[in-house]
Amino acid sequence: MTGPRVAGWDLLRGLCALTVASYHLLGWLQLAELPALGTYGVYLFFVLSGASLAYTHDGNSWPGARGYAEFLAARWFRLAPLYLLLCAVFVVMLSARSGVPVDRLGQRLLLNATFAFGLRDPVTWALLIGGWSLGIEFVFYLGFPLLARAAAAPVLRWPVLGLLALVQAGWIRQTIGVHGWPEGVVAYHQAPAFAAYFFAGCMVGSARRGQVARWPLGAAIAGWAALALLFALLMPHRAGDELLGVGGVVLACACIAVVWISGEARVRGRTAQGLAAIAGDITYGTYLLHPMLLFGLLWFVVPVATLSTAGRWAVLGGVLVGASALAWACERWIERPARRWGRALLRGDVRRDPGPQSEAASISS
Repeated sequence: MTGPRVAGWDLLRGLCALTVASYHLLGWLQLAELPALGTYGVYLFFVLSGASLAYTHDGNSWPGARGYAEFLAARWFRLAPLYLLLCAVFVVMLSARSGVPVDRLGQRLLLNATFAFGLRDPVTWALLIGGWSLGIEFVFYLGFPLLARAAAAPVLRWPVLGLLALVQAGWIRQTIGVHGWPEGVVAYHQAPAFAAYFFAGCMVGSARRGQVARWPLGAAIAGWAALALLFALLMPHRAGDELLGVGGVVLACACIAVVWISGEARVRGRTAQGLAAIAGDITYGTYLLHPMLLFGLLWFVVPVATLSTAGRWAVLGGVLVGASALAWACERWIERPARRWGRALLRGDVRRDPGPQSEAASISS
């Protein structure tokens, strides 16, 4: 297992969280529809997730059954504490808004507590908005030992990537390509639509292991700017079209390339490294919290229809800042202590605080 975090990935991860949150808020506040931001912001998360895990865990020396069980337990402790807490809050919000209990709540709670909803229709069964991706993420955790080994093997990595890319392209074509976004969206949001991205990330992370960052931070910034330009140039008029055709291939390759470039970037100086750490720390919370803050405001305080355009922009900025600040607090006082307690529990010593340790294995979501 490696020790230090990759600061370039932390910075990119924070940018992705703000990008996905901005995409959602722009749409929900009826300010703009920018589907490529949401689609490929999430794809970047999956590439980063695979890269972080493969960088942390050596695919050539994966432990046995006990190590596999401990890996899954550690990943559960990374995702579950904040997610389940927010699920409970959101269930109360939904019930208060509708006046009736959430449908099939017991079944939903069980599926969300185990992340088993990722195996079938995660959009339907996830309790939190955006939670569907965590179920799919956990599906990839189940197969991670095999994926990590394949990513580390020169004879296997490219054939496996090619196979997964074909599966992914076929899945997208049969769901979004045939039925369009409104009718195909639930069928699309399954593990096959994201598998090639996660495995490509595993390849990037495996190649990054033991290597020193070689490029200046400016190279990563240039890569992020180039990707933003591609988003602007290839932004479709209809949701789902960003996944299809030559544009979809170009954006897919660009996302993987940006993760690779970001991992090679040298982030020097205490200020820059501190900013990178904060960006990585707030990613998960920002992703989960921004829908709850916005809908808490729109459902119970001020409906969107009553807001002026300036007011909607003010709400967008306030939600982004509030979600980021609250995410930082959750990371410090909820998520990090939960991870430490989980590690101590797995070692059989829950009485001793293990103290600060590398978080490299817990920054992938």
